[in-house]
Amino acid sequence: MAAGVRDLKVWQEAVALGGEVLRVVRQSARRETKTATDAVIITALAVASHIAEGYGRYTVPEQRQLYRAAKRDLLRLETQLAILRHADLLSLAAHGDLMKRTQTVSRLLSGYIVYLERQRAAEDEDAMPASSSSPNAASAKSLTSAGSS
Repeated sequence: MAAGVRDLKVWQEAVALGGEVLRVVRQSARRETKTATDAVIITALAVASHIAEGYGRYTVPEQRQLYRAAKRDLLRLETQLAILRHADLLSLAAHGDLMKRTQTVSRLLSGYIVYLERQRAAEDEDAMPASSSSPNAASAKSLTSAGSS
């Protein structure tokens, strides 16, 4: 388990993605496109923010909800970057680089969500009483109860 959110590879990549989006979009920003570029920047920042907030939550359902919000933000970011590229506000090279980073964060985030789900399943399995996990234990208990009557 990571010692802190800064140790999470997915968070590090999301922060790098947000910084790169901010840098690239600010270079190409024009006054008439401020609303579009601001929306892209806000979305890029939200990805890392949702990951950090999810890490800070104590229950798996809360974590899962925030990590899924980060996944939705990644999809929104991909769409916004495609629109900027289509409008010639983003170079082909910059778009390609940002899409690679977006896909990396998405892959890492999906893997982290699977890891948390498996960890939770293992904890749930360990928490089950030994007698209820074995079908033969229940049969043996009913047989001993019937035999003593």
